[in-house]
Amino acid sequence: MSGVRTEWIWIRHAPVQGQENRYFGQLDVQPEPVDPALAAAIARRLPGVAVWLSSPLTRARVTAMALKPGADPIPVADFNEQNYGLWQGRTFNDVYTANRTLDWAWPAEITPPEGESYVDVATRVYAGIRRLTEHYAGHTLVSIGHANTIRAAIALALDIDLATALRIDIAPLSITKLGCRIVDGEAQWSVGCINSEVGR
Repeated sequence: MSGVRTEWIWIRHAPVQGQENRYFGQLDVQPEPVDPALAAAIARRLPGVAVWLSSPLTRARVTAMALKPGADPIPVADFNEQNYGLWQGRTFNDVYTANRTLDWAWPAEITPPEGESYVDVATRVYAGIRRLTEHYAGHTLVSIGHANTIRAAIALALDIDLATALRIDIAPLSITKLGCRIVDGEAQWSVGCINSEVGR
């Protein structure tokens, strides 16, 4: 329906258990337990009625259930974290030591061995957002995702290049709010907040 506004509320999952500056990517690792007081504070920032979505990975789904007990978020494969291929599970330093030509902020086009580039990630995230914005037009969507997924959503909303998007900090359990209105077939995006940290 033309002119109907759809709200997107993105929340990055809780920190990974035993995080040691590693590329977890699509490894299905557990998150740290969310402090109940923090979970309650975040929940107060969320609408009472919303469609809950998440990455299929455990750390996103467990975070959703911590924020909304009893939640059964719809898994969206397009919102999975980047597949870092053979780099998954390795430390940042290990990867950069073995790949001396990499810059710490490598281009979005670089593809890890047996993985996917950030361009690939953004392409599927864009497709998922457009599909679900149309399907749930006029609703509020709460999506529990990953740093790179949320950066891609911001890039789509602000119409910025992916290299710029990769410089945006997305902290664990932070909130990013985006709104989309379809007018004459064109998406008009607005940004409510990016990386808003509750209780910090």
